[in-house]
Amino acid sequence: MNLITGIVAAGLSAGVVGYLAVRSLLAFHGRADNAEKSAGATTLRQLITPIGAFIQGRRGADVELERKLVSYEKMINQAGGHFLDGATAAEVFAARYVLPFIALIFVPLICTLMRLPPGVALIAGIGFAFLLFFWPEQALADAAKTRVLKFSYDLPQTLDVMRLVSQSGGDLHGAIRTAVDVTPAGPVREELARVVGEVAIGTSLATALNNVAERIDTSDANAVFSTMAQALEMGTGVSENLGAAAQLIRRAARTRAQEKAQKAVVAMTFPLLLLILPGVFIVLFAPMVIQFTGK
Repeated sequence: MNLITGIVAAGLSAGVVGYLAVRSLLAFHGRADNAEKSAGATTLRQLITPIGAFIQGRRGADVELERKLVSYEKMINQAGGHFLDGATAAEVFAARYVLPFIALIFVPLICTLMRLPPGVALIAGIGFAFLLFFWPEQALADAAKTRVLKFSYDLPQTLDVMRLVSQSGGDLHGAIRTAVDVTPAGPVREELARVVGEVAIGTSLATALNNVAERIDTSDANAVFSTMAQALEMGTGVSENLGAAAQLIRRAARTRAQEKAQKAVVAMTFPLLLLILPGVFIVLFAPMVIQFTGK
């Protein structure tokens, strides 16, 4: 009976976790339907939305909270607004407290149903709560970093396409529309499509380009899109600037790769000394020690 209860509890837990994980992944990658992606559609959003609204209302009264939410908003923009099915900064902050509370309730309950000792259930609940407290912020930072790196990697190829269109006689707006049509799905295409959408509702192209620089907030994005916006405002050509920007980004990427390669040598020193060399010494000197002690 205890075995059956444990299997049922573990199966239900795995099913719930798997269901929530699949829904989150589908929403994150844009493959869920409109009902799945609507605000408050997922179970987690339903839990954190009212608490997020309360935190948003307290925003102006707490300087530290304001600073934290501003940093979350920056990362949410860099992540494309997809994190946790479009959660706001206040909802991400709320998730840091809601998820540990859920873990403290359900993890010990599941452990109890599985007939585990009370001490194990308590330790498991506290452990999961500790991890889930840090998970929203870390996951958001990872999502923002991954999208920014992908944006910087894809941007030079897109700029080359835009340069060719501009050199063929097209204007910058037409070059951006062409890039949206031919660029593979990714952050660069998403941001350029957003530029086209903003221009369609009356925003100036220069303002839309500056908005991209503010959302991505990297040196590459600032250099490229701010330069294009300035060229539009001054009425100068942009085809040469696009080519130069693409080469600049490629050189910066090579420089970053070389720096990482140099740091890798230093990072490998510790595991080399601690893990590999002792094994080599054992293989080399152990036979001599055994022979000496044997005599």
